[in-house]
Amino acid sequence: MTDQIVGSPADAVPPLPEHGLCANCDAPLHGHYCHACGQSTHDPVRHVAHAIEEVFESFWHLDGRVFRTLRDLMSPGKAAVEYLAGHRVRYIPPLRLFVILSVLTFFIGAATIHVENNRVAGQTEGASVPGVTDIDISGISDAATVEEVERERDRLLAEFAQAREAFAREAPIPGLDATMIAGEVRIRGEADNRIEQLRRKADKAAPADATGAPAAAAAPATAVAEATEPEDTGAGGEATPADDGVEWEGPLFTSDSEAFDPKLNPVRIAWLPQFANDWVNRKLGYAMANGKRFWERPELGFQAFMASLPSALFLLVPVFALLLKLAYLFKRRLYLEHMVVALYSHCFLLLALAATFLLSALGNALAGVAGWLSSGIGLVAIAILCWMPIYLLLMQKRVYRQGWLMTTIKFLALGYVYCFLLAFAASIMFIAALAKPV
Repeated sequence: MTDQIVGSPADAVPPLPEHGLCANCDAPLHGHYCHACGQSTHDPVRHVAHAIEEVFESFWHLDGRVFRTLRDLMSPGKAAVEYLAGHRVRYIPPLRLFVILSVLTFFIGAATIHVENNRVAGQTEGASVPGVTDIDISGISDAATVEEVERERDRLLAEFAQAREAFAREAPIPGLDATMIAGEVRIRGEADNRIEQLRRKADKAAPADATGAPAAAAAPATAVAEATEPEDTGAGGEATPADDGVEWEGPLFTSDSEAFDPKLNPVRIAWLPQFANDWVNRKLGYAMANGKRFWERPELGFQAFMASLPSALFLLVPVFALLLKLAYLFKRRLYLEHMVVALYSHCFLLLALAATFLLSALGNALAGVAGWLSSGIGLVAIAILCWMPIYLLLMQKRVYRQGWLMTTIKFLALGYVYCFLLAFAASIMFIAALAKPV
């Protein structure tokens, strides 16, 4: 019997053939990638196909992970569960996917949804939105009696109510309620201001009618006394008109009666230093200028709002992860695990929004050609919007493995808080965009 010497497994493996040296670190190559630095042996300078592949791979890492990630993302919670289980190499990192999808989704939204000439694109011509500055209040300011003011006020408010119902029924526009409410507030304010002016005139005329000629004879002396009476001085020593001087007789909401002006009448906050007050007035001036631009060109305001949403979402993802941590405090999961769940849930929401934007644009394009097909596309978009909260509920149930009752309660509580925070963050970001230089 011949004895056989069995070597170690390492000795049994034949050495890998060398393919030259790495161009980056001069290490011996045993394949298409350097084992020392990871550089590929393909030279993008010499091969056009490799150059194109490198461009896409650097952005998407198109080695199959993007397709596996999107496929598993369609199943509620599958991508998050697999990633947390350690199967990370098959998926795109959630933070990278979230950044790419947030930019892509709101770019699609800004490109497919248009607001032009105070109406949504595709709306019927001539259906303009009533504004605040273009209201004809001449009937109120020219009224000679309180009854005329009230009659004109009721007429304008009735027209606004009819227009509001018509737009809400035929072509709902985001933010229209705020504009309509501002218009109604202006009408009521102008009417109350005119009524107060007429009552003051009546009160001043009543003593003259009662005294008759003596009051008329005393008028020149009163005028002389008022002319020779010194003006009141303010705290800074500057002359200010007397309290019984000439009152403003015109409308309230005009450029001549505005209280704030960044240069002529700036805001002064006593506890702020001068440079901070200057900054506040500068931002308010930008906001006023941009507000006028956004009203004249509503698409600019809509684009500013869409541009503010990615920043709001980016800030809210860690907040949502913190809410998940508090809701599942006794699960003993790390905060970064909740961050993965928050990122993948937002990635699905962004994908669903992108699909909704594209379907909405396609439905509007086919509305005049194939109405039935446009209606079907609209139903698909509505179905996607309805599926979004159901998806999040199923994902929460699959990841955290609690009963349906507790999962539903926590889902509703988290959703309520998150919607409030999202609206607040989007408003802050929009105000910040409004205060940027023109």
